[in-house]
Amino acid sequence: MTVLTISPTSTTTITISLLSPALTHSFYLASTFQRLLSTTTLFLFLRTYMISLLLFQNSLYLSQVLLLKANYTSLLLARTSFAMTKEMGRLGWKASEGLRKKLWFEFMVFVLGGGGNGLILLVFWPGWIVLWCVYGAWLACG
Repeated sequence: MTVLTISPTSTTTITISLLSPALTHSFYLASTFQRLLSTTTLFLFLRTYMISLLLFQNSLYLSQVLLLKANYTSLLLARTSFAMTKEMGRLGWKASEGLRKKLWFEFMVFVLGGGGNGLILLVFWPGWIVLWCVYGAWLACG
């Protein structure tokens, strides 16, 4: 008894002949989809690049403007602070004028008054420099 079978080459040929129109249509759709996808991707990348470039330029311009404004503000603040400090020093000097006059009067009474003159002359006598130099030379020479 013999079994009838189809040869393997004929099965492959029949399968390819049946699938060939479907595959060509699928390949056409796949290539069209791939071109569409690549075009869309390229368009999105270019738009993203242009937007990022625009944002970079605007942020650079904004940082320059903010830097100039900060510089102007700091100069104005420094000038105002200096003027206020100068005015406060002048007002403080004027306010302490009475106290300075009283202290000067007390110092003069102490120096020129009774009993204090000898002590001041003893402490501030210029001859102490000469005496200390002689003492230092005596110690150095032995």
